Amino acid sequence: MKKILMMLAFSLLLIQLSSAVCTLTPTLINQDPVSAVPGEVVKLLFQISGTENPECGTINLEFVEDYPFSLEPGFSKVEKIQGGTYQRDFNSFWIVPYKVRVDSNSLDGDQKLSLKTWINSDSQLAKISDFNISVHEVRTDFIITLDSYSFATNKLVLGIVNVGEKNAQSITVEVPEQENAKVEGGRVKILGELGSNEDTTVTFDAALKSGNIIVNLEYNDEISERRKVSQEVAFSELAFENTKVKSSVSFGSILIWLIIIGIIFYLYLQRRKRLKHQKMRLQKFNN
Repeated sequence: MKKILMMLAFSLLLIQLSSAVCTLTPTLINQDPVSAVPGEVVKLLFQISGTENPECGTINLEFVEDYPFSLEPGFSKVEKIQGGTYQRDFNSFWIVPYKVRVDSNSLDGDQKLSLKTWINSDSQLAKISDFNISVHEVRTDFIITLDSYSFATNKLVLGIVNVGEKNAQSITVEVPEQENAKVEGGRVKILGELGSNEDTTVTFDAALKSGNIIVNLEYNDEISERRKVSQEVAFSELAFENTKVKSSVSFGSILIWLIIIGIIFYLYLQRRKRLKHQKMRLQKFNN
């Protein structure tokens, strides 16, 4: 029993001595993009110094998954390296990349991300290092509505409203090829810029049938990333029945024309009858 206690004490002493001479310092050296976007991926590059010491044994680095960050598939939470080895191009530093998904409900501002480092298999002595990851919502959102449509002219007018808190640049609106919306001419219209809470309209020449119309909108956000929004706009032919081309000849006008034609024909017959009588009288007079 005494020997076991002595061995345990000696092991703890070795761990403490190793810890004393093995100082691991993680540093965040790159974030791409500089402002992470909620719901999207950010690339992080960490540099761990102190790994050049062979007395460190097995060096462990653990990514702590916590709101609002989670690792992308293909990346391990725990990375290992033997003390005394490192990437030659980075001197005595160990370089570890991560791809991290930012929760879509994350708030703007600095959000905490943590890493754990320890040596050998004693994770109970892990050191926790915290980093501030800048998160900034750069996207905006839109509502697309059907403002008006005319069957007589095939003019489709869509309303575009920027309901988000960010401005949008280089906006284009497209009505793609689909069964119930046959666009004549250009399918894509350029709108340019639309500020937060601003609205505008865009007009297409299109033959529509009842159903949902797919509309694609693309724009540049605050960091010049190209974004795409797709929405469906409901269309009912009955709602625009009064815009259809109607016949200019009504039943009343047809009846009037029939009466006029009848009167003309009657007058013609009367005149012909008078001419016939006159001819007969002239023949009697000559005889």
